[in-house]
Amino acid sequence: MNKRAKQRLIGVTALIVIAVAGLIFYTSQGSGAGAYKKTVAEVAADESLVGQQVQVSGPVIAGSWIPGSSPLEFEIKDQEATDDSTLRVIWDGPVPSAFGDGTIAIVKGVIGEDRALTASSLITQCPSKYASATGALSVADLANQSGEIEGNYIKVTGYVVAGSVQGADAAERFSIADDVSGEAPVAVSFSGALPEGMDDGSKVVIGGKLGADGMFAADEVALDEAAQ
Repeated sequence: MNKRAKQRLIGVTALIVIAVAGLIFYTSQGSGAGAYKKTVAEVAADESLVGQQVQVSGPVIAGSWIPGSSPLEFEIKDQEATDDSTLRVIWDGPVPSAFGDGTIAIVKGVIGEDRALTASSLITQCPSKYASATGALSVADLANQSGEIEGNYIKVTGYVVAGSVQGADAAERFSIADDVSGEAPVAVSFSGALPEGMDDGSKVVIGGKLGADGMFAADEVALDEAAQ
C-alpha cells in the first residue's frame, strides 16, 4: 500500500471512530441516563420534556390502576412527595409479579402531549417488611376455625407455596401452607407490594379476612421477622 492510500485509510478510519462515538453519546443521552433522570414533580413542571425520553421512579398510588387492564395504566408520585404532583404511566408489557400498591416503579419512556409517560421499560422495587408471627394462626387453624373467624380481621402465618406467586392483577396473588411441601394451601388475594425477598418457601405473616369463598383477602403481607 502506497503512502497516499495509507493516509486515505487513516482518514476514513478516524471519521468512522468519530461517527460511532457521536452515536454512542447521543444514544446514551436519549436513554434516560444522566440529565434525563427526572422526578415526578420535575416532569409535571417542565413542558420542554414533552417528546423527550426520561427515567422516573416513585411508589404506585393505591387505586390508580385496574387489575387485568391492557395496557396497564397507573400513577406514581415522588417517593418523598413535597407536593401533589403525580405521573400517569402507560405500560403495554408483562406486569412484574412484585407490582402493586406502594411498589416503587422505575419507568423509562417518552412523555406525551397529555403529560403521560408511555413506558418502554418497567422495573419494580419492593421495601423490606418484617412482622412477628406471635399470635398468628396456622393455615390448619384457619381451615378448622373458618366458620368462627370468617369476616374477622386475623393474622395467619405460613410458607409461600412454590410457583404460586402471581402479578397483582391476578385474583389469587399467592398461596401459603403450613410447610414447604405446599399441602392443604390457602389462596391469598393481595393488591399491594410484596416484601423484598419474598419467594417460594418464604415464611410470611399476613393480616386480613377470610372470605366465604375460602380466599384470604390480605391487606398486609410481611416476612416472618424470625427469618431475618
